[in-house]
Amino acid sequence: MTAKYIITEFNNRKTGFLLEDGKLVRACFLSNESNVGNIYTAKVMNIVPSINAAFIDAGTGDQLYYSLTDNDGMHIFLKHGNTNKLCVGDEILVQISMDPIKTKKGVATSIIDMKGKNIILRRNGSIGVSKKFTDQDRKKLLKNKLQKLISEEDSSLGKVGAVIRTAGNDATDEEVVDEFKQLLSRAEGIYNSAINSVVKKCIYKAPDGFYDELEEITARGKYEEFGIVTDSSFEYDHLAEIIDKKYLELYSDDNLKLYKLYSIEDKLKKCFNRTIYLKSGGSIVVEPTEALTVIDVNTGKAIKGKNVQKTFLKINLEAATEIARILRLRNMSGIIIIDFINLKSSEDIKELINHLKVELSKDEKRVTYVDMTSLGLVELTRVKGERPLTLSDFE
Repeated sequence: MTAKYIITEFNNRKTGFLLEDGKLVRACFLSNESNVGNIYTAKVMNIVPSINAAFIDAGTGDQLYYSLTDNDGMHIFLKHGNTNKLCVGDEILVQISMDPIKTKKGVATSIIDMKGKNIILRRNGSIGVSKKFTDQDRKKLLKNKLQKLISEEDSSLGKVGAVIRTAGNDATDEEVVDEFKQLLSRAEGIYNSAINSVVKKCIYKAPDGFYDELEEITARGKYEEFGIVTDSSFEYDHLAEIIDKKYLELYSDDNLKLYKLYSIEDKLKKCFNRTIYLKSGGSIVVEPTEALTVIDVNTGKAIKGKNVQKTFLKINLEAATEIARILRLRNMSGIIIIDFINLKSSEDIKELINHLKVELSKDEKRVTYVDMTSLGLVELTRVKGERPLTLSDFE
């Protein structure tokens, strides 16, 4: 598979577009408007025992949901009373893990992440390794080294852990360990700043996530061919500091805008329609609701010939590929229900589900295939994070 990542000004906003084999699969604004990853001093405003959660004010404009179950024993207290429990009025250090989505509040956590190129410092007390880390013997050795280092450190953050990333395959043991030390030092510095700070203040601003995404793509060798094209000399120079120049191209044709060269505007309009037409003649109807997203696959005018079931399978397979792409592009999350065209053959159903799983595995975010119900409805969940996108976001 070949891929291009386009970085350009689109309707006066710096935007990134990822194309796989010429198809638009990702679009995101590169000025970091999300609070995900930012670290704040926050004040506990309310505790609701019935849902075992607190609501905290970090100065982001709205109160944040803070799970007492997920953060049990992990609170980072800045100002606290004599009890071991979290109380109204306590001041704590938190990281935003999810932006507000529709009527749902943003989510904060005390399990802080600090991302590096080869490793992620994670405040959970355990050592994990990417599933794509190939050398099993080295994996054990690195885990032991990090565990030993953590046991020797007296961190003010309490439980400290790490996740060794895929890129660690190509780094030396020393580079991985040194990066962990640097991240731990940075996290300690953030904590010390928070101790001396006023409440409801951003102590750490997360870097633009797309830099990390591009580093990950190049480190993993995700595509057979991959290139980053930008018409911004600033972005080109900055990327050249963190990514091999063989991946980079500076576009400089003043007569044709970069986004027009790749027909980005047309691709966006087609992908954000309520009804998306397939080459086979079928169509997909996408209906986001408050509780879940419903996707209906229709035959349209594609029914022809004697073998109708073969036609249904063909439409369903094309629809599965398109649905996986739409989820990524629109950043849909939560519960997703897909009503494929009914198939009679168990072999055809198995082929469809396997194909859908392969397409979903290309997603940057975790997508879980749950089941196909007795009514033939496919249930998926996609991890939540930034809010979903609509066409109006790009207009």
